Amino acid sequence: MPSTATTFAWDRTAATAPAGAVEQAIAAAGVSTLTPTADSPDAELISMAQMGDTRAFDVLVKRYRGRVYLLAYHQTKSHEDALDITQEAFIRAYKALPKWQPKASWFTWVYKIARNLCIDFHRSRNRRRTDSLDEPESTVPEPTTTDLMSDPGRTTQESELSGIIHEAVETLSTRQREVFVLHHYGGLQVKEVADTLDIAEGTAKIHLFRAVAKLREILGPMRARDDI
Repeated sequence: MPSTATTFAWDRTAATAPAGAVEQAIAAAGVSTLTPTADSPDAELISMAQMGDTRAFDVLVKRYRGRVYLLAYHQTKSHEDALDITQEAFIRAYKALPKWQPKASWFTWVYKIARNLCIDFHRSRNRRRTDSLDEPESTVPEPTTTDLMSDPGRTTQESELSGIIHEAVETLSTRQREVFVLHHYGGLQVKEVADTLDIAEGTAKIHLFRAVAKLREILGPMRARDDI
Protein backbone atom coordinates (compact mmCIF):
# COMPACT_ATOMS: atom_id res chain seq x y z
CA MET A 1 0.00 0.00 0.00
CA PRO A 2 1.56 3.34 -0.97
CA SER A 3 2.33 5.42 2.10
CA THR A 4 0.97 8.77 0.99
CA ALA A 5 -1.23 9.73 3.94
CA THR A 6 0.28 12.39 6.18
CA THR A 7 -2.91 13.90 7.53
CA PHE A 8 -6.26 12.46 8.44
CA ALA A 9 -8.27 14.23 5.76
CA TRP A 10 -10.11 13.05 2.69
CA ASP A 11 -12.50 14.21 0.02
CA ARG A 12 -16.09 13.59 1.11
CA THR A 13 -17.71 15.31 -1.86
CA ALA A 14 -18.89 12.03 -3.36
CA ALA A 15 -20.75 11.06 -0.21
CA THR A 16 -21.98 14.46 0.99
CA ALA A 17 -25.58 15.47 0.40
CA PRO A 18 -26.29 18.61 -1.67
CA ALA A 19 -26.36 21.88 0.24
CA GLY A 20 -29.64 22.31 2.06
CA ALA A 21 -30.77 18.70 1.59
CA VAL A 22 -29.85 17.71 5.14
CA GLU A 23 -31.73 20.62 6.68
CA GLN A 24 -34.77 19.84 4.52
CA ALA A 25 -34.72 16.18 5.47
CA ILE A 26 -34.46 17.02 9.16
CA ALA A 27 -37.30 19.50 8.94
CA ALA A 28 -39.48 17.05 7.01
CA ALA A 29 -38.87 14.37 9.61
CA GLY A 30 -39.69 16.73 12.44
CA VAL A 31 -36.32 16.17 14.08
CA SER A 32 -34.61 19.05 15.86
CA THR A 33 -31.13 20.00 14.73
CA LEU A 34 -28.49 18.75 17.19
CA THR A 35 -24.92 19.79 17.65
CA PRO A 36 -22.52 16.84 17.91
CA THR A 37 -20.14 16.96 20.87
CA ALA A 38 -17.36 14.79 22.25
CA ASP A 39 -19.86 13.48 24.83
CA SER A 40 -22.56 12.52 22.33
CA PRO A 41 -23.42 8.78 22.33
CA ASP A 42 -22.32 6.75 19.30
CA ALA A 43 -25.92 6.02 18.31
CA GLU A 44 -26.77 9.72 18.24
CA LEU A 45 -23.67 10.60 16.24
CA ILE A 46 -24.30 7.82 13.74
CA SER A 47 -27.89 8.91 13.27
CA MET A 48 -26.75 12.49 12.62
CA ALA A 49 -24.00 11.33 10.27
CA GLN A 50 -26.48 9.18 8.33
CA MET A 51 -28.51 12.35 7.75
CA GLY A 52 -25.42 14.04 6.31
CA ASP A 53 -23.91 15.81 9.31
CA THR A 54 -20.17 15.39 8.69
CA ARG A 55 -19.42 17.07 12.03
CA ALA A 56 -20.93 14.07 13.79
CA PHE A 57 -18.77 11.70 11.78
CA ASP A 58 -15.70 13.78 12.63
CA VAL A 59 -16.45 13.21 16.31
CA LEU A 60 -16.63 9.45 15.69
CA VAL A 61 -13.30 9.57 13.86
CA LYS A 62 -11.61 11.45 16.71
CA ARG A 63 -13.13 9.04 19.24
CA TYR A 64 -11.90 5.85 17.58
CA ARG A 65 -9.02 6.69 15.26
CA GLY A 66 -6.44 6.05 17.97
CA ARG A 67 -7.70 2.52 18.59
CA VAL A 68 -7.96 1.69 14.90
CA TYR A 69 -4.48 3.07 14.27
CA LEU A 70 -2.88 0.99 17.02
CA LEU A 71 -4.61 -2.13 15.78
CA ALA A 72 -3.43 -1.42 12.22
CA TYR A 73 0.07 -0.67 13.48
CA HIS A 74 0.30 -4.05 15.21
CA GLN A 75 -0.64 -5.67 11.91
CA THR A 76 1.67 -3.65 9.64
CA LYS A 77 4.50 -2.59 11.98
CA SER A 78 4.63 0.64 9.98
CA HIS A 79 3.52 4.10 11.08
CA GLU A 80 2.74 5.27 7.55
CA ASP A 81 0.95 2.09 6.47
CA ALA A 82 -1.09 2.11 9.68
CA LEU A 83 -2.13 5.71 8.96
CA ASP A 84 -3.13 4.77 5.43
CA ILE A 85 -5.22 1.83 6.64
CA THR A 86 -6.83 3.93 9.38
CA GLN A 87 -7.78 6.62 6.90
CA GLU A 88 -9.15 4.15 4.36
CA ALA A 89 -11.16 2.32 7.04
CA PHE A 90 -12.97 5.50 8.02
CA ILE A 91 -13.50 6.52 4.40
CA ARG A 92 -15.19 3.17 3.72
CA ALA A 93 -17.17 3.40 6.95
CA TYR A 94 -18.42 6.85 5.95
CA LYS A 95 -19.49 5.72 2.49
CA ALA A 96 -21.27 2.68 3.96
CA LEU A 97 -23.09 4.61 6.71
CA PRO A 98 -26.49 4.58 4.96
CA LYS A 99 -26.45 0.75 5.04
CA TRP A 100 -25.12 0.37 8.59
CA GLN A 101 -27.31 -1.61 10.99
CA PRO A 102 -26.63 -1.64 14.76
CA LYS A 103 -26.08 -5.40 15.05
CA ALA A 104 -22.81 -4.77 16.90
CA SER A 105 -20.94 -1.76 18.22
CA TRP A 106 -19.88 0.79 15.63
CA PHE A 107 -16.22 0.40 16.58
CA THR A 108 -16.45 -3.36 16.04
CA TRP A 109 -17.78 -2.69 12.54
CA VAL A 110 -15.01 -0.19 11.74
CA TYR A 111 -12.41 -2.56 13.12
CA LYS A 112 -13.60 -5.34 10.81
CA ILE A 113 -13.14 -2.97 7.89
CA ALA A 114 -9.61 -2.16 9.08
CA ARG A 115 -8.86 -5.84 9.65
CA ASN A 116 -9.83 -6.69 6.08
CA LEU A 117 -7.63 -3.85 4.84
CA CYS A 118 -4.73 -5.28 6.85
CA ILE A 119 -5.29 -8.67 5.22
CA ASP A 120 -5.24 -6.99 1.80
CA PHE A 121 -2.08 -5.13 2.82
CA HIS A 122 -0.26 -8.36 3.65
CA ARG A 123 -1.44 -10.05 0.45
CA SER A 124 -0.20 -7.10 -1.58
CA ARG A 125 3.13 -7.00 0.24
CA ASN A 126 3.63 -10.74 -0.23
CA ARG A 127 3.06 -10.37 -3.96
CA ARG A 128 5.71 -7.64 -4.09
CA ARG A 129 8.29 -9.78 -2.32
CA THR A 130 10.72 -11.55 -4.62
CA ASP A 131 14.42 -11.55 -3.82
CA SER A 132 13.87 -9.99 -0.39
CA LEU A 133 11.95 -12.93 1.10
CA ASP A 134 14.76 -13.77 3.50
CA GLU A 135 15.60 -10.22 4.54
CA PRO A 136 14.72 -9.46 8.18
CA GLU A 137 11.92 -6.95 8.66
CA SER A 138 12.84 -3.78 10.47
CA THR A 139 10.85 -3.07 13.59
CA VAL A 140 9.61 0.34 14.60
CA PRO A 141 8.94 1.28 18.22
CA GLU A 142 5.22 1.22 18.82
CA PRO A 143 3.74 4.73 18.73
CA THR A 144 1.41 5.45 21.63
CA THR A 145 0.25 8.99 21.13
CA THR A 146 -3.11 10.69 21.16
CA ASP A 147 -2.09 12.88 18.22
CA LEU A 148 -1.69 10.42 15.37
CA MET A 149 -1.44 13.00 12.63
CA SER A 150 2.33 13.28 12.91
CA ASP A 151 5.08 10.77 13.52
CA PRO A 152 5.39 10.71 17.33
CA GLY A 153 8.59 11.92 18.89
CA ARG A 154 9.76 9.82 21.78
CA THR A 155 12.63 9.79 24.23
CA THR A 156 15.24 7.02 23.99
CA GLN A 157 13.93 5.33 27.14
CA GLU A 158 10.33 5.38 25.93
CA SER A 159 11.37 4.00 22.54
CA GLU A 160 13.33 1.17 24.14
CA LEU A 161 10.41 0.27 26.42
CA SER A 162 7.97 0.41 23.53
CA GLY A 163 10.24 -1.82 21.46
CA ILE A 164 10.54 -4.39 24.27
CA ILE A 165 6.77 -4.59 24.71
CA HIS A 166 6.17 -4.73 20.97
CA GLU A 167 8.65 -7.56 20.55
CA ALA A 168 6.98 -9.46 23.39
CA VAL A 169 3.55 -9.09 21.78
CA GLU A 170 4.99 -10.29 18.47
CA THR A 171 5.97 -13.62 20.09
CA LEU A 172 2.28 -14.46 20.56
CA SER A 173 0.46 -16.62 18.06
CA THR A 174 -1.56 -14.76 15.45
CA ARG A 175 -4.88 -15.38 17.23
CA GLN A 176 -3.48 -14.67 20.70
CA ARG A 177 -1.97 -11.41 19.47
CA GLU A 178 -5.18 -10.32 17.79
CA VAL A 179 -7.30 -11.07 20.86
CA PHE A 180 -4.80 -9.35 23.17
CA VAL A 181 -4.49 -6.26 20.98
CA LEU A 182 -8.27 -5.91 20.61
CA HIS A 183 -8.79 -6.24 24.35
CA HIS A 184 -5.76 -4.27 25.56
CA TYR A 185 -5.41 -1.58 22.89
CA GLY A 186 -8.90 -1.62 21.42
CA GLY A 187 -10.61 -1.54 24.80
CA LEU A 188 -13.11 -4.25 23.85
CA GLN A 189 -14.71 -6.61 26.33
CA VAL A 190 -14.09 -10.32 25.74
CA LYS A 191 -17.56 -10.80 24.24
CA GLU A 192 -16.96 -7.90 21.84
CA VAL A 193 -13.60 -9.40 20.88
CA ALA A 194 -15.30 -12.73 20.17
CA ASP A 195 -17.99 -11.04 18.06
CA THR A 196 -15.38 -9.07 16.13
CA LEU A 197 -13.31 -12.15 15.30
CA ASP A 198 -16.33 -14.44 14.83
CA ILE A 199 -15.16 -16.90 17.48
CA ALA A 200 -16.80 -18.27 20.62
CA GLU A 201 -16.50 -16.15 23.76
CA GLY A 202 -14.89 -19.07 25.58
CA THR A 203 -12.29 -19.37 22.82
CA ALA A 204 -11.50 -15.67 23.11
CA LYS A 205 -11.05 -16.05 26.88
CA ILE A 206 -8.61 -18.92 26.39
CA HIS A 207 -6.54 -16.98 23.84
CA LEU A 208 -6.47 -13.91 26.10
CA PHE A 209 -5.47 -15.98 29.14
CA ARG A 210 -2.62 -17.65 27.25
CA ALA A 211 -1.47 -14.34 25.77
CA VAL A 212 -1.32 -12.65 29.17
CA ALA A 213 0.45 -15.66 30.70
CA LYS A 214 3.10 -15.65 27.98
CA LEU A 215 3.67 -11.91 28.23
CA ARG A 216 4.06 -12.18 32.00
CA GLU A 217 6.59 -14.94 31.48
CA ILE A 218 8.59 -12.81 29.07
CA LEU A 219 8.29 -9.43 30.79
CA GLY A 220 8.19 -10.61 34.41
CA PRO A 221 11.96 -10.90 34.88
CA MET A 222 12.44 -7.45 33.35
CA ARG A 223 9.92 -5.93 35.73
CA ALA A 224 11.65 -7.62 38.66
CA ARG A 225 14.90 -5.91 37.62
CA ASP A 226 13.06 -2.59 37.11
CA ASP A 227 14.06 -2.69 33.45
CA ILE A 228 10.48 -1.86 32.51
